[in-house]
Amino acid sequence: MRSDEDKVKDINNTLKVLQEIRRPFEGMIDDILTYIYHGRRKVKDGTQAKGQKTGTQVYDGTALGAANLLTDGFTGYTISKSFRWFAYTLPQRMVFPRYSGMRQWSGKRVDSIPEIKAWLEDAEEAMYSALMASNLYDIAPEIVRDAVTVGTVTVNIEEDIKNSRVIFRVPHFRECYVAENYFGEVDTHYRDYKLTLKQLKEKFGFETMKEADTNFKDKYDKNMHQEMEVVHACYPREDYDVQKLNKKNKPYASIWVLKPGNKLLLESGFDDSAFLTWRWRKNNDEWYGRSPAWDAFIDVMTANQAGRTNLIAGHKMVEPPMVGTSDLRGQVNIGPKGWTWVKTMDRAPKPLVTGIQLPYGIEMQDRYRDAIKDHFHVDFFLMLSQAVAQKVELTATQVIEMGGEKAAILGLRIGKFETEFLNPAHDKVFHIEYRAKRIPRPPDILLDLAGGDIETEYLGPLAQAQKKLFKSQGITQGLDAIGGISEIFPEILDLINPDEAGKELLISRGFPQKAMNSPNKIKKIRQLRQQKQELMEEIAIAEKAARSAPAAGKEVSPDSPLGEMMGYKEE
Repeated sequence: MRSDEDKVKDINNTLKVLQEIRRPFEGMIDDILTYIYHGRRKVKDGTQAKGQKTGTQVYDGTALGAANLLTDGFTGYTISKSFRWFAYTLPQRMVFPRYSGMRQWSGKRVDSIPEIKAWLEDAEEAMYSALMASNLYDIAPEIVRDAVTVGTVTVNIEEDIKNSRVIFRVPHFRECYVAENYFGEVDTHYRDYKLTLKQLKEKFGFETMKEADTNFKDKYDKNMHQEMEVVHACYPREDYDVQKLNKKNKPYASIWVLKPGNKLLLESGFDDSAFLTWRWRKNNDEWYGRSPAWDAFIDVMTANQAGRTNLIAGHKMVEPPMVGTSDLRGQVNIGPKGWTWVKTMDRAPKPLVTGIQLPYGIEMQDRYRDAIKDHFHVDFFLMLSQAVAQKVELTATQVIEMGGEKAAILGLRIGKFETEFLNPAHDKVFHIEYRAKRIPRPPDILLDLAGGDIETEYLGPLAQAQKKLFKSQGITQGLDAIGGISEIFPEILDLINPDEAGKELLISRGFPQKAMNSPNKIKKIRQLRQQKQELMEEIAIAEKAARSAPAAGKEVSPDSPLGEMMGYKEE
């Protein structure tokens, strides 16, 4: 068994390797933080940079505004506490042998069983409550903003046991180092950062800290807000043994090291990683992501230089450099209504530089501003307001298609967002809540079926826009195409299952499945409708027969409609 010293040594050696791998990205990240996200401290800034004035090198704020708009739009279209943005499903199909009592469910989805469907809805409500109690909705814009600027964002998810809630943290890029597994998934996270003595005591306890640092109590009494550096390493445990049940034998190792003195503070583990990393997009041979800010950087710098040049030019136009005779020194009054007295006008001070023109510079700057906005998809998030400003009238179909176009363009980014952030975050929070018994126990029928993993379906406006474009468009266009043919060949309509087509259309428009009638209820409704229709037909026949009856006093003809209804027969 390895000693604590060996484990600390391995952590430090691995950290040095990960630092070298990340180093080539740091210069570009600092440039992006300087010109596009200057409110975030740079990678190479130390603690002395806290509260430092930022943005002093920025002469064009287009990129910052575009990044903020993409952040707010992307977050608002995917995660929001104002609407239901996810639902749980078990889409696996069931197969039962002929002799089984569950034979009638063969071929149907697992979540179509009433008990399972009810449990999924209860689990959804529990998760919505958990996320509402957490800080996810407060910190989500920060997560997205790091992704659209830095390109790589690491999120730490931890349970606050005392307050029965889940906490999301977004460490700075400078603190985080990652490594991928064979399949290109980030499974190793190292975080090198500082905690105050108060935070260290709250996390590890006084006794542990005094063992790691004999002077800890004196330092704490003197200044509990003094900082000390720690390393938190979280990675898959190679010697994981499923037969052992203890914190040190979990699929993911969690090791804390106090850098001063290289002391191991805590070794434990997790069933799933305490960290997750989302890359906006990435190259196959790189571990760190890139973003719209990376793509737009050349245009950002050019627009920034153009803004600086135009600012200088405008300043020179308003307050141009002047030339005059030396005897006028101190005699020139440049204030409003100021007079400068000279003996002859040829001795009056004059501008040293004239004829400065701004139109070309402004046009060039506007061109680069438009390019920056394209990189950050600004027009897609403002398409409706731009249509109003340009007095363009849009039909409902056009609005849907424009929304679908936006979703199609951002579709790849949404996919990465779901696979690297939303899905693992859902799994982590679900496991925390389930272990805390805040999610109801699954019904026995689900445990017996072992129907596979729960899948999360995202219902945000951006996801719905994709469904509207790709699902409803195919159905509506198909119906339009077949409509003309059906006038010549009516039997072609037999190809269409109206129930399934209608259901897909409703779902693609965000119609809640809870509001849809079950197949049994639909069957009863149609039976009642058929009975009513048959009754109305009988009444109509009776009325027709009554109108055709002979005048009063005449015999009813046996072969008349009324005679048939009355049961007369010819002898």
